[in-house]
Amino acid sequence: MLKLTGEPPRGYYAGLPSVHTRKLVVEAGSFLYDSDSYADDLPYWTTDYGDPHLILPYSLETNDSRFGRKEGYQTGDEFFTYIKDTFDWLYREGERHPKMMTVGLHARLIGRPGRIASLHNILDYLQSHERVWICRREEIAEHWVAVHPFGSE
Repeated sequence: MLKLTGEPPRGYYAGLPSVHTRKLVVEAGSFLYDSDSYADDLPYWTTDYGDPHLILPYSLETNDSRFGRKEGYQTGDEFFTYIKDTFDWLYREGERHPKMMTVGLHARLIGRPGRIASLHNILDYLQSHERVWICRREEIAEHWVAVHPFGSE
């Protein structure tokens, strides 16, 4: 990764981790976070392997991988509607408590001609609202470390 991007990876996601994956990620000491959890909507800290380690939960619900799954999306409009409905609910709840929505995207899935317009429509819709931050997972992790450091809960 360093050779490709000029920077080492900051986060880790295996998708199908072994029982040892998180321990190895923590021991490596170079990762800001990992996303091998579906256990929550907001980031959280763990000390399961010693040092505090940040978890940024991932989602398979708001994820374009559902285009390739039996229970998934068939059209870009279905993807747009699901993301919009999820966002609308979280946005309402966010008036009282901050919320985070993960949208998993894969170039080989969302980048298809019949699907990419739905992503543009989603981004336009999200940007039409106030107090919405569209960012990468690394930026969320940096924010969480700064605003909600380990032990602040």
